[in-house]
Amino acid sequence: MNNSLTKNCTNEAQLEKIRRGQELKFRWRDDWPVMEQEILKSGREAIAQFEQTHKPTQA
Repeated sequence: MNNSLTKNCTNEAQLEKIRRGQELKFRWRDDWPVMEQEILKSGREAIAQFEQTHKPTQA
C-alpha cells in the first residue's frame, strides 16, 4: 500500500483520523483488515521517524 496518507503523520490521534476515514471508504472490502494493518504500521513508522527527528536536545 502507498503510504502517502501516513507519510506526514506525527501522532496517534492523527493516525486514528486517517484510519477512520479510510475505514469509511473501504470497510466493505474483504481485504480491509489487511489494509487497516498496513495503514497503522506505516503511520506508526512515520510517527517514530518524526519523533526521532524532532527529539529535543538535552543541554
